[in-house]
Amino acid sequence: MNLDSHKYVFLSHYIPLPLSVLKIIEEIPSHPFYDIKKLNKKEIEIELRNLGNRRGVTIRDIPKKVIKIENLLQNSILDKIISSLKKWKELGISVIPYFDDKYPLKLKTIKNPPKILFTRGNYDLLSKDAISIVGTRNPTAYGRSMAFKIGYRFTELEFAVINGFAKGVDIETIKGSLKAGGDVIGVLGSGLLKPYPKENVEMFHEIIDSRRGCFLSEHLPNDPVKKATLATRNRISSALSIGNVFIEGAEKSGIRYQLKYGKEQKKPIIVLGPKEDSPNAFIPKQIIKEEKQCFIIENIDDITQIAEKLIEINKKKENSK
Repeated sequence: MNLDSHKYVFLSHYIPLPLSVLKIIEEIPSHPFYDIKKLNKKEIEIELRNLGNRRGVTIRDIPKKVIKIENLLQNSILDKIISSLKKWKELGISVIPYFDDKYPLKLKTIKNPPKILFTRGNYDLLSKDAISIVGTRNPTAYGRSMAFKIGYRFTELEFAVINGFAKGVDIETIKGSLKAGGDVIGVLGSGLLKPYPKENVEMFHEIIDSRRGCFLSEHLPNDPVKKATLATRNRISSALSIGNVFIEGAEKSGIRYQLKYGKEQKKPIIVLGPKEDSPNAFIPKQIIKEEKQCFIIENIDDITQIAEKLIEINKKKENSK
């Protein structure tokens, strides 16, 4: 990677510039933005307009961006970012820009990939086959029990379990995986120094300290959670998996975003067959009705055959690349 990490963080997060623009700058080591501190206001505007005039590139609100860049540079933002990077490293947080060799290839193929990843924990886990298991934050007793068992069984079959580390179904599958001696991956909608929800913070640190998990975020480590980021993180957890398992969700449940992104990414769909006619049965019933090729879990024994099918589908995808 040509751009220094602190300049990449500045351009990608603080301005922010779209990935299409960052690609151009990365490919031209002589670009003036490599030494952006030396540019005056007019020069910054000229460079932004030159970049925006390139084919396939759109930069919105250039005048506002020019003012923002000028103000941030006057307030020594680059030095502050360098200081933050040092602090984050001391806290065990790694910074992985899109152009870094360590950036997951699975994310490069999706629509709107993260421009940067912040990670904490055992990053090597991302090389394992992972299954995404998600569901409502308010499961029925049946949903809660099955979430634990499904996480446990997929772990026995040597999958890493990945989800948004939310309360309810997500955390029960994490507990099941850990009980089986497995590895877990959490994709947060907040920064890694502001893990959400609060009731899962203790487990968050236990997983990191034991190196039995990895947590990812596309947000600056001190960023708080937002409603929108809880939805958009689903494209990451889906992309890093070889299939999405859905365990209960009412009509407005956030798991509908996981379903949306999973379908865009052509990921296999697995659903726990509902046992009760409760509001949480809405999305599972919808999936069973509309997704004719979905896999249905009626009991835990079904998972063995489903896992074999998922591995077969994933191998075919890999071989076709």
